[in-house]
Amino acid sequence: MVVTPQTNIRLIKSPIELDNKNQLTFATKQAQETYFKSLPYIEANDYTYQRKDGFIRFNLGYDDLLEYNYCMYQNEAYSNKWFYAFITDLKMLNNEVTAVYIKTDVWQTWMFDLEFKNSFIEREHVNDDTVGLHTIPEGLETGDYI
Repeated sequence: MVVTPQTNIRLIKSPIELDNKNQLTFATKQAQETYFKSLPYIEANDYTYQRKDGFIRFNLGYDDLLEYNYCMYQNEAYSNKWFYAFITDLKMLNNEVTAVYIKTDVWQTWMFDLEFKNSFIEREHVNDDTVGLHTIPEGLETGDYI
């Protein structure tokens, strides 16, 4: 069986860092895709199936890829879903091919597939801390203090 290469790849200059301290949220998948496509990027099409957290043999030299820190790819033959990933390393394979190592950005990739369950919020900060102003019964009463 011959597999026709149908993977689209974009290497992006993104403000998101690997430490995940500052993530972006979007109202829709379309808004997310539009935002990432608006950033500076280089694109390659018709690559073979891209696996999660592996590497991409990108047809550009090492020096040409140094400024890119993020990636989005779509295995079009299997689905229309875009996967988002951090670029963790670059290794020169030869003058015209660089191995681009990626690690999945789970927040951007699965943001619209999440189902938030009931959660307990430990505490929040407020600007007005008047005694009793922000007291809401939490259903955690344990009885009289002893």
